[in-house]
Amino acid sequence: MYVADSATATRLRAPLAGGPTAAPLTTAATSEQVAVVHVEIPAGGGMPEHDHGASQIVLIPLSGSVQLRHGQEAHTLTPGSAAHIGTGERVSLANPGAEPASLMVVASPPEFAARLATWPVA
Repeated sequence: MYVADSATATRLRAPLAGGPTAAPLTTAATSEQVAVVHVEIPAGGGMPEHDHGASQIVLIPLSGSVQLRHGQEAHTLTPGSAAHIGTGERVSLANPGAEPASLMVVASPPEFAARLATWPVA
């Protein structure tokens, strides 16, 4: 068993203005099957269109709201909702709210979390 806490995990910052911070809670080092990352997107911030490599992604909002775009589709995610992003799908995220948005991101396989290791420490 492995237990992690987002309050004490190393938080990384996306290398772009208004980008999210991410605290990997589990990675390929703790599981060959899944990674879990706590992501915070500042008010008015976001992440431009990107993919998640070989990983499928599940986004689970904890607080705030996030607009998820996939092509011409836009979905607002709030606590109680979730989104699945398939391998190779390109999406963007934006926080249209006045408060930070908090998400849990589940990635399988965990390769996506390894990409975050290139981000600088927040």
